[in-house]
Amino acid sequence: MAANLICSILNKEDNLKVVDALLLALIGIVIVFVVLIALMLIVSLVGKIFDGSEKLKSKHPEWGEKISSFKSKLMFWKKKAPEEEARPTEEEERELATGTCGELTLVNCDERDAAMIMAIVADSLDTPLNELRFKSIKRVEK
Repeated sequence: MAANLICSILNKEDNLKVVDALLLALIGIVIVFVVLIALMLIVSLVGKIFDGSEKLKSKHPEWGEKISSFKSKLMFWKKKAPEEEARPTEEEERELATGTCGELTLVNCDERDAAMIMAIVADSLDTPLNELRFKSIKRVEK
């Protein structure tokens, strides 16, 4: 039936009508999408076969590393796990003392005054000082 339809559309003796052109374009689009869906199914099937085959993984271990790195590159929009984000870098671990929460920037303020301010804030919040994080302390002149 489709062959007769295409032959009737492609009759060289008659001029191509608008309806026939649209029908021919629709048939072409449907064929393209069917082939794309078939290719997608074949690729996913091959991926599932490789994921389940221990023999292939042992024979070609470099494939597993390449595939895992490729998958991680493809999943760039997913958020990282919370423990990965919360972990400090090696340099931060070396620099910080136990119980500290980072660096403190003092602007026009002595260390003694900053320590007093931090102690007052911790006392008013009823929170231990090592659980608070101060980013900067700035002295404001009037």
